Amino acid sequence: MNYCYKVVYPTTAFLAEAGYAKVAHLPCIFDSRPGYHRVGSQFLIDRGLGYWDPKHRGKVQLPIPPTAISMKNYADRLANFLEWCDRRGLDPLMVEYSCDLIGRYQQEMLKGIWSANNRRLSENTINQRIETAIDFATWAADKGLRAEFTVPKITRTHIAHSAFSSVGHELRHVEVREGKLREPKRRLGFPSESEINAWLSRVYAKPITGTTEGLICETILETALRREEAACLRVDSLPLKKSDWIVPNPEAAPENQAVLVKIKYGVKGKEYGRDHGTKIGPVGVIRMPMPLALKLHEYRKIDRANALTIAIQKGRTLAEQRMIRSETVNLFLDPLTGRQFTGAKIYETWRSVERPKGWCPHLARDFWACSLLWRRMEAQRKLLELALRTEVDKTTLQALQMNAQSVIELEIQPQLRHKSPDTTLIYLQWLSDKLNINLNLHQNLVDELENNGDEVEC
Repeated sequence: MNYCYKVVYPTTAFLAEAGYAKVAHLPCIFDSRPGYHRVGSQFLIDRGLGYWDPKHRGKVQLPIPPTAISMKNYADRLANFLEWCDRRGLDPLMVEYSCDLIGRYQQEMLKGIWSANNRRLSENTINQRIETAIDFATWAADKGLRAEFTVPKITRTHIAHSAFSSVGHELRHVEVREGKLREPKRRLGFPSESEINAWLSRVYAKPITGTTEGLICETILETALRREEAACLRVDSLPLKKSDWIVPNPEAAPENQAVLVKIKYGVKGKEYGRDHGTKIGPVGVIRMPMPLALKLHEYRKIDRANALTIAIQKGRTLAEQRMIRSETVNLFLDPLTGRQFTGAKIYETWRSVERPKGWCPHLARDFWACSLLWRRMEAQRKLLELALRTEVDKTTLQALQMNAQSVIELEIQPQLRHKSPDTTLIYLQWLSDKLNINLNLHQNLVDELENNGDEVEC
């Protein structure tokens, strides 16, 4: 399907020189003429500058506007909706919720009528597209560009079970929009460790670039960093002097020690400014295995230094060379060009060799979490063996779930920097599948996943 509505990123320098620096970083939409789509682009400007959001609806300006990734997603989904309206002969400022968005737009995506390959889209994708269309219509109504836009709501009751609760459960009432699709619970599955090791070996074996690219992939595998976070690691994220490393378990064997590393560049979440063009996000602290920290320390001294030399040589004057040195702050540099790696470049690297089906950087985060959970639970082998070969009583199940939740909440969530409770459910469900036993995860609790619209970046 060839789409006429396009998301366009203007030339930042050109708009800045013309006096529009404030919006130069934001996407806009061109329509089928082709021409600048004023209403759609104004919506993106108001969202991007924090002038309007679905919660405050223009009454409060957001001090921290949406991130660049969020704005790209809003723009892509809005362009899709405007394209659909154009193809169906509908005015996007006249559509209604039940009849048009649910009765037609959503149904066509469910049936594969409105999709690139004529296949039905996932519930998550459809829900996000509908939410963006709702935001656009609500914004337009608030701006007086259309009649009031109404979204009917219903209340759903969930029973949330917890091994740490004195009563074991808690009733929760959640208001959701009528017609929202129930999203299937996410179940985890991974390649075998031998397949992952073989893939990593193929990355390391690449000529010239393999040493650096393999180390990047290994860093993600060993720390569960997102690919953008890995790309934005600074040369001094791991302190330059080993004497400054903070080791929380110095009594452990060297191969089992960890180094605490503070990260904030490229981190998912609110944006608190920019440094060297990189987003500054919420500060987090991760545990980096000592063997990996030592590898990165050696990389800085040799491979990164060589790549930086290549970058510096591109400067024609001494002043330009000094500028390149001072502006090259990221840890990982391309050994061919000396340029800093981007999240997109890491994704290309991940896929540049034969890999297990579905294997991507985001799945590596889940693999890290589940591997740690399994190692911690293996320490209670007698309890696990009892669970696997006998009909486990309620007390044993509660103890098993409590131990697993402790690992997730005390070790896994701080490393992944997740705050949503759905991660606990996903990893407990994985453990339940792994053990082939029922950990008494109430279906209503699993259903709460539909209310967490986190976008997964592979």
